[in-house]
Amino acid sequence: MASFIAIGDCHIGYLHRFKTQRLKDYLTSFTNAVQQIIRLKPDFLVITGDLLHHPKPDPVSMRAVVEKLLYMADQFPIIITVGNHEIEGHLGTSYTPIYSSIHPKIHVLTTETPYFKTEVRGQAINIHGFQYLRSRKQAEEQLREISKNVKSGFNLLCIHQAIEGYLEPHEISMRALREAEQKFSMILAGHVHKHQRIKELEKPAYYVGSTERISFNEAGNKTGFMHFKDLWGEPEYVEVESAKMRVIREKIPAQNMGEANQYVREKIRQNKDAKLLKIDVEVDFTADSIELQTDYAEFEEDFTILEVNITPKNAGGEVSLEKMTMSAGLLREYFEKTGVKDEKLAEKCVELYERYGNG
Repeated sequence: MASFIAIGDCHIGYLHRFKTQRLKDYLTSFTNAVQQIIRLKPDFLVITGDLLHHPKPDPVSMRAVVEKLLYMADQFPIIITVGNHEIEGHLGTSYTPIYSSIHPKIHVLTTETPYFKTEVRGQAINIHGFQYLRSRKQAEEQLREISKNVKSGFNLLCIHQAIEGYLEPHEISMRALREAEQKFSMILAGHVHKHQRIKELEKPAYYVGSTERISFNEAGNKTGFMHFKDLWGEPEYVEVESAKMRVIREKIPAQNMGEANQYVREKIRQNKDAKLLKIDVEVDFTADSIELQTDYAEFEEDFTILEVNITPKNAGGEVSLEKMTMSAGLLREYFEKTGVKDEKLAEKCVELYERYGNG
């Protein structure tokens, strides 16, 4: 039986929140995936787009990707779809088709080269697809065009597009996909990072997923790739270790900013195992003026990314801005409300205000 693996949306080279560690995270997760893929020994590999995050990637990321592609291509064919992050400008130019020239077993699916054929143990395998197209009209026209050339055997459609109902605005409607699916044995898609089956279609159809999360909106997503031990069987989702990301959303009974910040600090201490942490808390008290919040700088070394948002009860409504006269008492009140317990710092600020700002 022929087997294959599908992987996508690795986003290597993404400097997430301008953190150098995140560059390493994306490459590390892809490297982990490659090691597992090699051990599984597939008959071919499909990459459903956005292997790299930029159309002009940094040299380190580009070299690492090329080296790993060459290493894998020495062992099995690789078929690549071009993703939206790998395309530059309205002309749709991309470096990705160059991959086809670096190894005879690498094929890139584009509107010019939308078809790849191979044979595994007497089984004809035909792989169809094209690069990401921003225009819905162009994407659906190209889908109809390649559907005309489907031959006998196992026919796999690979695309990197937003499908109606899964990401908006979409480039391919469910109606167009239903018309095309009758010609294919299976459909694999990139672009949506959550691995899931496209249940509206009769034929097996999946969003492959990603190997590393690119935003806190994806905190609940698994990371990995799909392993098809049999062309016609159910796939296995193979998880890949990635940077631990966590989002905490809670409503807390804090009565002032001091209590809120104390609560947040405790949550931060309890979740240091997640290097990417976002805390959103809603508090019971109202805020009639804009109050400065602690920046939690003392925890920066424990996290790659730490984001904290404290929302008062009246958020979204009208917030009044009160003109306040600066005073030593107001400075002390600020330190109390924000939970800063450094009394020496507070008194030093008061001293400086009374010396230079009270005239």
